[in-house]
Amino acid sequence: MRLPDTAESFVDSVCANSKLLIERGFWEIPMPRIESWFRQFCGPEERFFAACLLDQVIFRTRQQFEAALRSLFRSNLYGNLYPGAQDLELLEMLKGRADPKVRLVPVICETDAPTKSGPLVLRRLQRILLLNSKWMCWPWQAVKAVEEGSVEVILFVDDFLGSGGQFDGFFHQWDFDKHLDSGVSHFYAPVVAHQKGIDYLAKKLPRVCVVSAETLGPSHDFFSAAVWERLGHNGCVTADDAKSWFLDFGGKRKCGPNSVSQLGYGDLALTFGFSHSTPNNSLPILWYGSAEWQPLLER
Repeated sequence: MRLPDTAESFVDSVCANSKLLIERGFWEIPMPRIESWFRQFCGPEERFFAACLLDQVIFRTRQQFEAALRSLFRSNLYGNLYPGAQDLELLEMLKGRADPKVRLVPVICETDAPTKSGPLVLRRLQRILLLNSKWMCWPWQAVKAVEEGSVEVILFVDDFLGSGGQFDGFFHQWDFDKHLDSGVSHFYAPVVAHQKGIDYLAKKLPRVCVVSAETLGPSHDFFSAAVWERLGHNGCVTADDAKSWFLDFGGKRKCGPNSVSQLGYGDLALTFGFSHSTPNNSLPILWYGSAEWQPLLER
């Protein structure tokens, strides 16, 4: 891969900017962690590519994540849950003692660990918005409530919607699809959603309303033409050049699990992470850890 003449200064600039983002609290990533990750790249080509990755990292701090949660729930899920009602309608119902006929349900499958992000989101919601925990339940309890006719709205909570396949599998695993004619409304509220996942669920589960605080799209693909028009310094490195180099590097260095594409789950090639976890739709080179590879972000 032919590097731009400004490659060395670009690397220095990105490293300095990363340090500044940490010092100012925009990245909750320890500097030694960045340094350990960066040291794994040797030579001008590898260092340039590592700098390009760092330059494109989108990181949401704990405060930013919680602000997005507040935005979702203080806005009556942006007016979708109770059209025409005041913005705080949903929040007031979930804080009260009277049964709102709404249940908050974490997105978690039977084989998932208890540390999965769905339960974490519920705990954060309860703490920052002082919600009544009586209106929170596990998926199997929500299905039972639907069967008993004691609920009108099921609201699934999660931190991230990627390609949509995982939520589709969750929905079918717990048999929510078998109760779509029960009269119960289903809402899925990931804090951040990718447009690919939104479109997928619109086709697969059209009766589930998806509402998020932030939406990602094709322009967030690390190997999109738009990204490399800037990073490639006037066409010196194209998106195709970068992708080809990356796949070769990843294959040699084993900086990703065999179970996930080198481009991340669903081949979304994201560079997105939260302070508490990183979606597996992001490039594994950022979050995968092994005896041979030190991760930049928490998985």
